[in-house]
Amino acid sequence: MIVMGARPQFIKSAPVIHEFLRRHKVDLQLIHSGQHYDYELSQVFFEEMRLPPPLLDLKVGSGSHAIQTGKAMVRIERCIQRTKPDLALVPGDTNTTLAAALSAAKLGTPIGHIEAGARSYDMTMPEEINRRLTDHVSSMLFAPTRTTVHNLYAEGIPRKRVHLVGDTMVDALLTALPAASKLRKKALSGLDVHEGEYIVVTAHRPGNVDIPRRLNAIVGALVEASKRIKILFPAHPRIYKRLKSSNLMGKLRRSKNVVVTRPIGYLELVALLDTAAAVLTDSGGIQKEAFLLGVPCATMRRETEWPETVEAGANVMVDADKRKISAAILRAIEKPRPRRKPIYARNPFGDGRASIRIVDTILRAQ
Repeated sequence: MIVMGARPQFIKSAPVIHEFLRRHKVDLQLIHSGQHYDYELSQVFFEEMRLPPPLLDLKVGSGSHAIQTGKAMVRIERCIQRTKPDLALVPGDTNTTLAAALSAAKLGTPIGHIEAGARSYDMTMPEEINRRLTDHVSSMLFAPTRTTVHNLYAEGIPRKRVHLVGDTMVDALLTALPAASKLRKKALSGLDVHEGEYIVVTAHRPGNVDIPRRLNAIVGALVEASKRIKILFPAHPRIYKRLKSSNLMGKLRRSKNVVVTRPIGYLELVALLDTAAAVLTDSGGIQKEAFLLGVPCATMRRETEWPETVEAGANVMVDADKRKISAAILRAIEKPRPRRKPIYARNPFGDGRASIRIVDTILRAQ
């Protein structure tokens, strides 16, 4: 049973799902928690990644962390009791991840965690709590990097449970690039931009979006940067709502160089990221995607769960600091971007075969 329910989980799970579907005699059960339910954050990923429909959609919906996690636990527990899977596989660090892991653990069902061992050491982030608790109840921990392996060892998790497999987001990105490249010309034309002459911005974390002081600083930095370069801002529903309920959406739209859109699909996002001058984000996944595509990244957080990107000089932490954000964007657009290397085997996130290793490891254990 693979339990997922949010945008990043669909991306991380897709290569594993397709690998399972290639194997004979595997009864694969997909459960969608319904944590993300908008078309742009859910159904479009099933369509673009050609995923089979889920066995069940639990329709958990929005709510506080306790409400969302609690509703998901109750409904996932019923699924596990009914279908009795040999393994519950949970990707990432969302509330769905934790709910599925706790439900399975209480029922004695073995748990596999995709993307185990990631640590920002910022316990104000709900994701940090989710991934730590999930790791400590999991029986198979699929670590994407050597750093994540060492994090797990340092927390006393038995070595026999830890498997260094690489990052399934590399697998997903390698698969997506050919299709994304075909979309690029149309996407850029529709947004009236040219390759290398824009930056992509994403923001969704409550710590940035729900605090007016921080959101004001981010918007101020974008307006300032737009005097020098075009800003493409596919807005998550959370930040779109906050911008609309304040004067900030008007402030952004008064700048001719800022384009605010609804969320876009994975393939279109990859197409835009691939030829961006820089990326500004608070997303863990987009930090990695920017790194793998060779695009300079500025992250609007104090810490990252992917220190490999910072150590490589590809990512800088700017928090929600207007001065730091502006400076990072300015450096990125003033410095000529070197000719990019393609995604390659010798990078900290693996060679694009993580999904094969995960499926092989699971099937050997059955």
